[in-house]
Amino acid sequence: MSQPTAGDQWVSVSGGVGTTVISEKNVVLKRIIIPGSYVGTINFHDAPSAAGTTATSQIVSFGLPSTGGPTSLDINAQCKKGLVYQATGTPVMTFTWD
Repeated sequence: MSQPTAGDQWVSVSGGVGTTVISEKNVVLKRIIIPGSYVGTINFHDAPSAAGTTATSQIVSFGLPSTGGPTSLDINAQCKKGLVYQATGTPVMTFTWD
């Protein structure tokens, strides 16, 4: 499984519902690390705030349930406005950005 690179910031999402602002400035969503089985959805947005999340600001969406072994996905999406994620259900994942 891919590990965060030196200088990257990371956060683990462990269930819960809501919208979380990660950054209000230009960042790169680098990698998503999915540990296995879970139920829920996570949507990532190029937006500076929860109010800025729209269908056109969405970068990627992970609709779950999903069952499988651990995996890591390189995203490398330039977020010019900021980075926000919306979670529903009880999704579990880690993601990195810089």
